[in-house]
Amino acid sequence: MTSLPLSNRRLALLSGFALLAVLGAASVCNAETPWRRRSSPPPVPAYRVGLEALDGSVLPTFRHGGSSYVLGEPGERYNVRVYNPTSERVEAVVTIDGRDAVSGEVGDYVAQRGYLIEPWSSVLVEGFRRSLDEVAAFRFTGHASSYSARRGTPQNVGVIGVAVFPEKLRAPRPVWKMRPRETFEREESAPSSGAGAPVPRRAPAPAPAEASEAYRDAAPQKRKGAGASNIGTEYGESQSSRVVEVAFERRTPNRPITVLSVRYDDYRGLEARGIDLSSLDYAEARAGEPEPFPFSRSRFAAPPR
Repeated sequence: MTSLPLSNRRLALLSGFALLAVLGAASVCNAETPWRRRSSPPPVPAYRVGLEALDGSVLPTFRHGGSSYVLGEPGERYNVRVYNPTSERVEAVVTIDGRDAVSGEVGDYVAQRGYLIEPWSSVLVEGFRRSLDEVAAFRFTGHASSYSARRGTPQNVGVIGVAVFPEKLRAPRPVWKMRPRETFEREESAPSSGAGAPVPRRAPAPAPAEASEAYRDAAPQKRKGAGASNIGTEYGESQSSRVVEVAFERRTPNRPITVLSVRYDDYRGLEARGIDLSSLDYAEARAGEPEPFPFSRSRFAAPPR
């Protein structure tokens, strides 16, 4: 069963103030010790997002101009899978054509909440959420018939986004080690250095420092030289998809560690962008004139091309 983080604005605000205090202290230290080398930001883990068919197979995906493009077919249903390759829980806020997959509103990863992904795991988002028990299936459709276009945001049709937020780190509880009984007996029989002097206790171990927050700038890149997608995603039929709400506090409430995106279009749309589709079996048939019998059954081996 998928988990959906609960909104906890009070905790988010407190953690934000604490972060400002830490950053302020860091700037003072740098000013007092200018000879210190600034450590480079830690590499962002390889979070991934992909589009899958109902049987779990990945839809045809291409890299072009630094972006990922998926080939979609009008009428085809698909799911969105987000991967968490780390040892910590993360929250993934998903948008379809600029619309939040949970609320249906215009995407805003600061105000909206997403799906919880356990360590070394993934989550499958199967549609726009209608309730905690149902979703409206994702299905490719014409641009004008898409959910986003029908709600007044046609300019965002053709892209899927994911904002990833790691969970705030928690200090481990101190572990108290039990001493053998004979040790207590020796201490009671031995002369004390002062009347009623308490036996000193070892201080609990200090909390480990949180991981560096100097993440890469998570602002999504603007689309360069690409026209509108020929297809979009419709608000499809109802499907069973149960989730529960759980508490989750973001490490940085207003800044995701990364923002992923994948664009999609039909065959002609991808071809118009200059994407090589020759690796597809039906590339020549789709690129040429329409054929009355596209699937030809041959009895004999064809010569190599």
